[in-house]
Amino acid sequence: MDSRRWWLLAAAVPVALGCLVAAVEPALRAVGEVAVVAAGLMASAVLWTSASRTARPRAWRLFAVAPLLPATGALVALVAAPVEPVQLAVYRWLPTVPGYVIAIIAILSLVDCRRLRVRPRVAVEVALFLFASLIMVSLLVVGPAGRWAELAMDERVVLGAAVVTTSATMAAALTALGLAEPSRRRMVVVLLAGTALLTAGRGLGTSAMLSGASVPLIAARFSVSTGLFLLALAVLLDTRQVGADSAGQGRWSFDLAQVLPHLALLSAVATVGGVALTGGRPTEGMIVGLFFCVVLTAVHRWLTAREEQQLAARLRRSEAYFRSVVRSAGDAVVVLDDALRISWASPALDRALGDAAGSLVGTELLTAVHPDDVPGLRAALPVDGGAPVPVPAGSGLLTLRLPDGAGEWHYLEAGVSDLRRDADVGAVVLHCRDMTERHAREQALQAIAYTDPMTGLPNNAGILRALQGEVSGSPGEPATLLLIELIGLNAARDNAGRETVSSAVAEVGRRLRATVRGEDTVARMGGGAFAVLAHGDDGDADRLAHRCLAVVEQPIATSAGILELTAAVGLAGMDPGAGVDVVLERADLAVRAAHEAGPGSARRYDAALGDAAARRTRLRHDLQGAAARGELFLVFQPTVSLEEQRVTGVEAQLRWRHGTLGEISPSEFAPVAERAGLIGELVRWSLEAAAVAAVGMPECGKPLQLGIKVPAGYLAGGSVVTDVEAALLRSGLAPERLVLEIDAPAVMSDGERLGQDVASLRLMGVHVALYGFGSGSSALANLTRLPIDIVKLDRSLITRIDRDPQSRALCESVIGIGRALGLHTVAEGVETAAQLAALTAFGCGFAQGFVIARPAPLTQFVESLADGDGVLLPGSAGTR
Repeated sequence: MDSRRWWLLAAAVPVALGCLVAAVEPALRAVGEVAVVAAGLMASAVLWTSASRTARPRAWRLFAVAPLLPATGALVALVAAPVEPVQLAVYRWLPTVPGYVIAIIAILSLVDCRRLRVRPRVAVEVALFLFASLIMVSLLVVGPAGRWAELAMDERVVLGAAVVTTSATMAAALTALGLAEPSRRRMVVVLLAGTALLTAGRGLGTSAMLSGASVPLIAARFSVSTGLFLLALAVLLDTRQVGADSAGQGRWSFDLAQVLPHLALLSAVATVGGVALTGGRPTEGMIVGLFFCVVLTAVHRWLTAREEQQLAARLRRSEAYFRSVVRSAGDAVVVLDDALRISWASPALDRALGDAAGSLVGTELLTAVHPDDVPGLRAALPVDGGAPVPVPAGSGLLTLRLPDGAGEWHYLEAGVSDLRRDADVGAVVLHCRDMTERHAREQALQAIAYTDPMTGLPNNAGILRALQGEVSGSPGEPATLLLIELIGLNAARDNAGRETVSSAVAEVGRRLRATVRGEDTVARMGGGAFAVLAHGDDGDADRLAHRCLAVVEQPIATSAGILELTAAVGLAGMDPGAGVDVVLERADLAVRAAHEAGPGSARRYDAALGDAAARRTRLRHDLQGAAARGELFLVFQPTVSLEEQRVTGVEAQLRWRHGTLGEISPSEFAPVAERAGLIGELVRWSLEAAAVAAVGMPECGKPLQLGIKVPAGYLAGGSVVTDVEAALLRSGLAPERLVLEIDAPAVMSDGERLGQDVASLRLMGVHVALYGFGSGSSALANLTRLPIDIVKLDRSLITRIDRDPQSRALCESVIGIGRALGLHTVAEGVETAAQLAALTAFGCGFAQGFVIARPAPLTQFVESLADGDGVLLPGSAGTR
């Protein structure tokens, strides 16, 4: 409760005591007058100080001036102490009349000015309130007939003005009550009560002074004091309504404007009838006023009826307008009652559901929709009064299905407006749009988006969705992802054409689909890669992998002939907590391991594969900047001339000493560098570092030739010529001393760019060698594909020449072919003296291997050259 109301109640106590003292002891009449004056001053103070907290502070501050003028009149009468009662009444009313005028202006200022627009009905109401108030106030101030004739002219003027201003104040308060907002009507009711008590008190006081009676004067003091305190309470109530909601104001929301005119007429009739019943004679003014009250009430009723007819006509036109709008709208409007029964549906629903729309009225929505839609509707529209959950985020709509006359389900997209708490609606309104055709199109597009057109199986997006559903679903039967990569498609495409390969891939997809169980998912991930999401334990998955390999390896009949394919299969279990990306990565590692194991192999992911992948990832990351950190270095292995028995060349080999993992083999980090795109950086560093080292090496009769192996991945980049030229310029090495060694796969590619690069290098004076000849990927045709100078025999070709006649004959034949083609022949990987003797007997020009010297750092290599004066015989070189 507002603390100011407690202070107001506390201030009313001494005022009431003063009035009570004056009533008990008439000689102390001045105490009662002082109490009434104090009440007026206190009411004025409360009105002024509380005005700033109201919605209309100027009106309340103006109202605060009104109680001061009657208090001034009372003080003047108390000081003047006139003998005649009429003079006393005149002294009191002279300043009171302007106070009532100010009060009238303030009361009307409390109402919104837009509500005070002059309209016939409002004007009739004001006139009716005025005449009714004149009847009642004239009775209180002047009395019945006969009293007015006894008054002098100046007394009639003063008392007449008092009657008119008091009646006008009552009329203004009644008008404000009829026009006030519902949220402020409680304040206006208190204001009207205070005005009525002030009017009654002033009238009773004037009547008592004129008649000399003491009882009405006592009642007048209490009435005036109570009215003043009610005015102060009204401003406090107005401050409580600022910013307040409409809750709890329903009892004040009825239309008082319809009731007040009849109450005013009833009050006027009761006043005139009461005078007549008590034996008095109503004045002519009362009778005339009552006549006008009756006439004005009739006119008010006629104007009200006409406005109601106009309003009803506007409502009918508005209803017809909105009904036409709703009927012609494309969206259907469905109205549900508190129990979610369909109480009304717009005609647009007929266009969606046909004759079945009419039968839905009166049925519960939850029983009419598809069973799968019931949980969502029950959550969004609870029947038991619980708080609804928000509709799905993003769309702000609910999807529900309703059957048509043929029983087919139609998809409706509904916007929900829960207006059950709205007193004007009290229902749930659904704005429904038929989405059946759009849903069918979306389903078709979704099928296209998730289906591989070649095989009709799910595509990459389809298997990802299946994997996501498996990961996010509840734990159940274990599952395994099989990644199947076909081997032999490239050769088949070169021999039979692309269309033949496409039909073969489609056949493989059909075979795989027929091999797995019905609940398993087979998808084509693109190219020759298939994925199978199989359910069952590890043993079932392993057996399924072998069955898939078996069906893939069965011959495929095509228009171009029989195709024979094989595959590699990687398996990864759907472990709890593992995401889709993790499972795919594990399956990819497993299928790589299967490729390394050989065609027709299946490999399951295990921790070792994960560790190896983690190591490769770390090497790929740490290989960046390894040269800047000083982790790269070169070792040198000599090449000797078997005819001259001395060192004629050296091969620079790249090594990497990792900061924490130690020395990494080139066979491990070179493939990582190629896949990471770092091979060019490594080769450029090797070229420059080796060229600088070769320039400072001692000469053994002739300058040593420097050999450097360059992988096929680097050659494909097309920067070999510029890189070699830059290394030669920075180091000052003579071009004829540099030998670039190209491996057999690079030669087999027979690219036009590679041929141009080799030709450019030879024009610069750089020698080109083919290394690894004699391995499984080399052929005699490689010796003539490019203009090379040197052929280096692979270790596998000379391993058994000292004990196997066939190997001996093959090696001797290759050396003879090289000699016939004018190529220098270098044997790599010579490990025994017997092999070295056999190569010398075959006429091989050069040899390189552990039997001569192991790869050594630059300083050790230079020392070995100085110790042997350029001559290295078997067993004479130290090892690292």
